[in-house]
Amino acid sequence: MNSAPVVVYIDGGARGNPGPAGYGVRVESSDGSVIEELTGYIGIATNNVAEYRGLVAALTYLELHGYRNIIIRSDSQLLTKQMVGQFKVRHPNLKPLHKQATLVASRLKQVRFEHVPRAENAEADRLANAAMDNARTTHPSVKNEPDAPENVLAIGVDIESIARIDKLLNRYGQRFLSRVFTDEEVSYSMRRHFPAEHLAGRFAAKEAAMKALGTGRSHGVLWRNVEVVRVTGPPNLQLHGEAARLFAAMGGRKSLITITHSGDFALAQVLFLGH
Repeated sequence: MNSAPVVVYIDGGARGNPGPAGYGVRVESSDGSVIEELTGYIGIATNNVAEYRGLVAALTYLELHGYRNIIIRSDSQLLTKQMVGQFKVRHPNLKPLHKQATLVASRLKQVRFEHVPRAENAEADRLANAAMDNARTTHPSVKNEPDAPENVLAIGVDIESIARIDKLLNRYGQRFLSRVFTDEEVSYSMRRHFPAEHLAGRFAAKEAAMKALGTGRSHGVLWRNVEVVRVTGPPNLQLHGEAARLFAAMGGRKSLITITHSGDFALAQVLFLGH
């Protein structure tokens, strides 16, 4: 475990607000040397959502790498004051992100939040803009205008009980895991404080993707053909086998996925975008 204090600069932005959005994170040692830089494109979102996605990505990275003494610096007064409890979180799009950030932060030994002027957050701002710039190259449909057309091929939504997944895990153990989840999904979820919460989110995502494909659990699509991959930043959807073939056949070019938790439930939404 790393005990030395680290300073983390986060920023997020959206070109259009809402519009194509991304975040940037710069992790520095106490002497100012760079430990890591993170970027992520998150699709169409607002500035505030992008800021929170950057925070969640930063906290997740810090937890995975054993950092426990942390200063988080942001030029967003809203985020900073919400995280220290001075402002209430009212917007429905921010509530699950605030909850997720608070949960991860609570598992770290010491986290301090500091508001800094934009000029002192230039590197994180640069990384956030790089994420949005790179998205225009890797996703040609992304433009600077907030109303740039997106061809949505299909949408799938599913909700799953965390308690039910926990019961299946306790009853069937590895038999349940190996049937439904990939090795990477199991590895990620079982490292979490409450594995069932993360497994339930992935279970819901698989169901949502199958609904978007129009198959359900049929036509040769298996649970493990749909995989939720997350290292740092937001989750990504990867399709394998028959699921990948059907996605290509429907003209799919990329997928977007969101997973959130509330009480006993995990909710997932999957969008397939195409020509």
